[in-house]
Amino acid sequence: MIAKITCPSCQTLGQFAVEGGNFKGPYRCWKCRTLYTLDMVNSKVVSLQPLTEEEFEKLKAEQEAEKRGHKGDVMSQIASQVPLAHENNPIVWPKVSNKVIEGNKQPEFPKQSFVWPKVQNSEPNLTTPNEKPSATPQTPFVLPGEKAQRKSNGVILFQTIAMLAEAEKLLNNEGCTITRITAPVDPPSGSNIALRFPWSQYETVKSLLDKAGVKTQGIKQS
Repeated sequence: MIAKITCPSCQTLGQFAVEGGNFKGPYRCWKCRTLYTLDMVNSKVVSLQPLTEEEFEKLKAEQEAEKRGHKGDVMSQIASQVPLAHENNPIVWPKVSNKVIEGNKQPEFPKQSFVWPKVQNSEPNLTTPNEKPSATPQTPFVLPGEKAQRKSNGVILFQTIAMLAEAEKLLNNEGCTITRITAPVDPPSGSNIALRFPWSQYETVKSLLDKAGVKTQGIKQS
């Protein structure tokens, strides 16, 4: 319920929410901040007396102490009515025996040393008792694929640099893999620069050179 209160100091109308319409306690004006002791019955002001700050703090402290005391009395009454669980039924922990159950013993395995099996040599022994094994022949180390790579290339020899340049341009345009190298042998007459290509492209290279009419001093496999 909303009650209307007029401040005696500044004549400002204020509104005050009262539950049930009855109230007795401090009231402060929202405009001039003046304190009063308000007594209201059925949403009507019965008394409105000035109140100092010291009296307001004292009244506030008394109300808080009264609330705490009332709360403490209620809790003590509840605690006195409810008996503690351990008073009537004390907890007794069972005794644990230190004996080991005989049926839970770990099985014991017989100790036995491990013996590695003998490995038989599957290679035949070609030496006689009075003959020493032959020394391992020393062969030059060759990288995998090196020997095959040396024999899988072709070399084209030319009489002049101009013929080499013409063939190089033609083969590059057709997508052949070619590289300029020094001629492996000194030709009696002609250029000392040759073209190298993968031997797998021999048929393609020879066919392109023949169709274009490019003269060479021969194609060799190296």
